[in-house]
Amino acid sequence: MNTIQLLHFADLHIGVENYGRLDTATGLHTRLQDFSRCLEFVVNTALECEVDAVLFAGDAYKHAAPNPTHESKFAEQLKRLADAQIPVVMVTGNHDISVSFGKASALNIFHTLGDHRYFFVAERPQLFRIETKHGPFQVACFPWPTRYMLLTKEEYKNLSDVEITRTIEEKCSNRIDKFARELDPELPSVLLAHLAVAGATYSGSERSTIIGQDPVILQSVLKNPAFDYAALGHIHKHQDLNRNGQPPVVYPGSPERIDFGEAEDEKGLCLVSLKKGASSYQFLPTPARKFIKIEIDVRTQDFPTEAIVQKLAACDVRDAVVRVAYTIREEQKDLIDVQRIYAALEPAFLVAGVSPRTEEIRSQRPRIGEDLSLSDALATYLEFKPELQGMKVDLLDYADRLIRELEELTE
Repeated sequence: MNTIQLLHFADLHIGVENYGRLDTATGLHTRLQDFSRCLEFVVNTALECEVDAVLFAGDAYKHAAPNPTHESKFAEQLKRLADAQIPVVMVTGNHDISVSFGKASALNIFHTLGDHRYFFVAERPQLFRIETKHGPFQVACFPWPTRYMLLTKEEYKNLSDVEITRTIEEKCSNRIDKFARELDPELPSVLLAHLAVAGATYSGSERSTIIGQDPVILQSVLKNPAFDYAALGHIHKHQDLNRNGQPPVVYPGSPERIDFGEAEDEKGLCLVSLKKGASSYQFLPTPARKFIKIEIDVRTQDFPTEAIVQKLAACDVRDAVVRVAYTIREEQKDLIDVQRIYAALEPAFLVAGVSPRTEEIRSQRPRIGEDLSLSDALATYLEFKPELQGMKVDLLDYADRLIRELEELTE
């Protein structure tokens, strides 16, 4: 049987417009250009490698109500794949699904208007057989499991949040097991899912997935040998949860950085060689925008500004989003020349903040620029609140949900 070549990517999040500005030459936000550049790289790679199909594991946009410009940027690249007769299989992620029950998902338009030979959109668990030039393969699609799946049914309405989450986890596991039983054992198969998996590591926080309000699926469910590759989305850090084993259980990570929490993560996509019982993949980095955090302690320096400038000169900040934090003694405040520091950062794409931290005053107020979004301002504020670090990821997640709800209500 021939090896089938696939491209797997996820968590594009077009519409995130933090740490950027309006490009007066095009009228577009510079961060939209960043995300579009990475998406174009993904499609160029698919075309250059002549892959048999593309797998998108959810979260195309920042939220489920993208504006026409964001939709156009995503659609024009997918059209290039359809024009090349490359099938695209997509599942909805949590950001693609409206917080208002009954509304269409952000990917529904491809199901409604797309060429059914090339666009396969799963908004519910669904099994597809995909025909390619190197033979057929199967895709068991599992979109993000919403709480609506239970709350609309009378028998679940009195359950607590914890009970609802546990019930969803059980139903998800059972449905994936059912997929495994339904597969044609003669054909190679992929599980394409937007899920949180136990033991996975989140971007930035470097912590294992914890049991919370969102359902978490055990790794053992996804390592079922009936699948030859598990193509995941939802977590932005690239990782293989079954390294050196079969099937590979892979998060490709997001193609572009969202914020400073992802500064150290390499961004990219996965090229997959799909074969019964012997699949492999290659991670390819995308041209993502650099995010650089620079911290320096100058409390022992007689000339603290000079020390900071020398530190910056040793860092390649060209075209990067940069945040600087320096620690000084209280009596050194008058020795800091902020203008010289900003001048040293001139090659940067954007300076997200230059913030002092004093030895005596532990709770230093951060300098938050007017060009920061609400979520970015909150993230910057939390950086200076050590007592909140354990809750930072959850606080930002809840804030993002509230912002999404407000955006949908005002549309």
